[in-house]
Amino acid sequence: MPCRHVSLQEDLKVYKVTLDSLDGVTYVTEVPSSISSIYTDLHLSAGGSEGVNQQHEVWQLETTSNMKTLHDVLIKCRAVFKTLLPGRDKPSSRVLTKGIAGIGKTFSVRKFALDWARGLENQDIILLVPFSFRELNLVRDEQHSLLSLIHVFHPTLKKVTAEQLAAWKVGFIFDGLDESRFPLKFQNIDVDSDVFDNNDVVSDVTVTSSVGVLLTNLIKGNLLPSALLWITTRPAAANQIPPACVDMVTEVRGFTDPQKEELFRKMFSDDAELASTIISHVKTSKSIHIMCHIPVFCWMTATVVEDLVKTDETGQLPKNLTGMYRHFISLQIKRMKTKYDKETDGDVLLKLCKVAFEHLEKGSVMFYQEDLEECGLDVNAAALYSGVCTEIFKREGVLFQKTVYSFVHLSIQEFLAAVYLFHCFTQKNMKVLKTFVGVDVGSLEDFLKRVMEKAVKSKNGHLDLFVRFLHGLSLQSNQSLGGLLGQTENSPEQIQRVINNLKEMKNTDASLSPDRFINIFHCLMEMNDHSVHQEIQQYLKSADRSKTELSEIQCSALGFMLLTSGEVLEEFDLHQYNTPPGWGPSRIIPAVRNSRKARLVGHQLTEPLYEVVASALSSNPSHLRELDISYNPITDPSMDLLTAALKSPNCQLEILRLAGCTITQTGLELLLSALSSNLLHLRELDLSFIGLQESQLLQLSAVLKSPQCRLQILRLSGCGVTEEGCSSLASAVTSKPSSQLKQLDLNFSHLGDSGLKKLSAALETVK
Repeated sequence: MPCRHVSLQEDLKVYKVTLDSLDGVTYVTEVPSSISSIYTDLHLSAGGSEGVNQQHEVWQLETTSNMKTLHDVLIKCRAVFKTLLPGRDKPSSRVLTKGIAGIGKTFSVRKFALDWARGLENQDIILLVPFSFRELNLVRDEQHSLLSLIHVFHPTLKKVTAEQLAAWKVGFIFDGLDESRFPLKFQNIDVDSDVFDNNDVVSDVTVTSSVGVLLTNLIKGNLLPSALLWITTRPAAANQIPPACVDMVTEVRGFTDPQKEELFRKMFSDDAELASTIISHVKTSKSIHIMCHIPVFCWMTATVVEDLVKTDETGQLPKNLTGMYRHFISLQIKRMKTKYDKETDGDVLLKLCKVAFEHLEKGSVMFYQEDLEECGLDVNAAALYSGVCTEIFKREGVLFQKTVYSFVHLSIQEFLAAVYLFHCFTQKNMKVLKTFVGVDVGSLEDFLKRVMEKAVKSKNGHLDLFVRFLHGLSLQSNQSLGGLLGQTENSPEQIQRVINNLKEMKNTDASLSPDRFINIFHCLMEMNDHSVHQEIQQYLKSADRSKTELSEIQCSALGFMLLTSGEVLEEFDLHQYNTPPGWGPSRIIPAVRNSRKARLVGHQLTEPLYEVVASALSSNPSHLRELDISYNPITDPSMDLLTAALKSPNCQLEILRLAGCTITQTGLELLLSALSSNLLHLRELDLSFIGLQESQLLQLSAVLKSPQCRLQILRLSGCGVTEEGCSSLASAVTSKPSSQLKQLDLNFSHLGDSGLKKLSAALETVK
């Protein structure tokens, strides 16, 4: 076997520098940082959620944090290329790992690489070549061969030849697809595509092309087809790679509750009492408990609680996210003052907040020097305050003397962005405020109302956490932040008017997602107003809920509390709740994601509500087994959402009722096509009072003939089935003697004597 062509000593030195951290965040020097002692194994969940979840990542975390994985194959990182999935005859060689920011993707691949370099794991791999997309961005406009790309980014591999690459077992890691600034165009290198171009196919490691073309050929398998590939990405960018190019999709879920405790006890192995205090405090706040699924937030929480336990005589610990982040940033400022024995340069910190704010709207999570300079930030001055920069803002040296910057987590960027906008409000910087909200604002309540109105219109919720922080910062107790927020004198009356605005906010737009309105409930919690939460707790304990009509904000709170309850709901029926007319019922619908049975009959569901239902069907895991959306309109776009979810391998639906739904002929064809592709679980289908044409009855008959069909009950009452339709159904029944069909409802049909005889004869054969 060839010797390892990476200098073990040199690589270990490099990896130790980058890996003595938790997800890239270096611990302060007082905390032991050996990866072997602090590392808590993150399991990958094979069979990650299908499709692209465009929701804000913290919202994704909140909606799935209580879900227990029911059907997943759990894989340890070191075994990602060794695990044999059910139905496969060999392990996967192309793996795509998804996970929200800070959840542990980079940490996992680096641990994999470190264990390999130390000779501990995966020693059948001769050469392991890691790349990050943020580094590859620097050569996106250059021409390279795969061999020269390896040589440029890994100078220690300059002696590796094309012949060796072809002969060895080689592994590639591509970390951070979501940070890529060049497109991956797979359709141009698909030999079955009508736009096939020979110039885009690269099968030789010495052939020069663009970086994007090289990567697409490597992923497609045209280039080094025997190579192992591991790609990581945040969920929103996962659809850049076609499913056909991936053997296994995995998902990093973050820490389970026992893993959180394990991590805190490892971090404070010499102080068991402090570890227990941190663990107990995490359990007291729903929002903090949820966020601690993210490894980097565990570190933040531990940093804050340790400092307060040792220095704050009152023993008051933050119980919401704004308080936690405010303490964390304040602590970094305090440590910087101690380190440099000088006052904080507030101007530098404020400009860092400006970077966070201006790039939040753009969706940018990584920055180059020119991005910082556009906000007036002198990178050399920022580097001076390493006490702040290394803890909240990473400076990563890469090739060609260029440097990449990023906040240690998206939520840090969102908090600092909120600090900047609140600073602009206190300093009456009307230009920034008007540009952001679109109108002039005066009072605090008017300012926050306008920002909230903008946030609820976001389709993917990219402003959700930002607006939570903004409301939390309106409290006097959260405004001591190194003088960054300016002088504010918000009276209790003003704060109460803000709270009242939140409680009274109405939904007047059918296109808005109910998830956005749940965020209003979170904003109340950030302002330490727990009245709605307490009201819903009492409501859920009430013996007769029909006497209490819920307000819209109470509906949002109820939806969130049902969604994040510790147990999966056996049945969720909207008719059980006394809701106000209009959009009150829709605000509870997110609870469908945490239910086994869902009844949403006759509620005039809109496309955003179908998005929620679709996410419940395709989530990983999906708890939903019975869905009744009878007597609702289903437009073609809404049907697209539903059918995509029904096709998902995560979908475990057993009963689907669509009686009396308004569906177009195109929608029906989409539905029947989806059912034919995923029939393993469906036992009952109700299409009563939906007009079925002959072509659709033929499609339905084909569904019944499928070897995968397990349908036991089929309801077609009032569908206008004719003699010809009966012939199709009879043919389907008789073609499958082992049919499990036990009930067939054809009431209010026009069968005719001939059709009735054919059907009766067919049913006799399957008795």
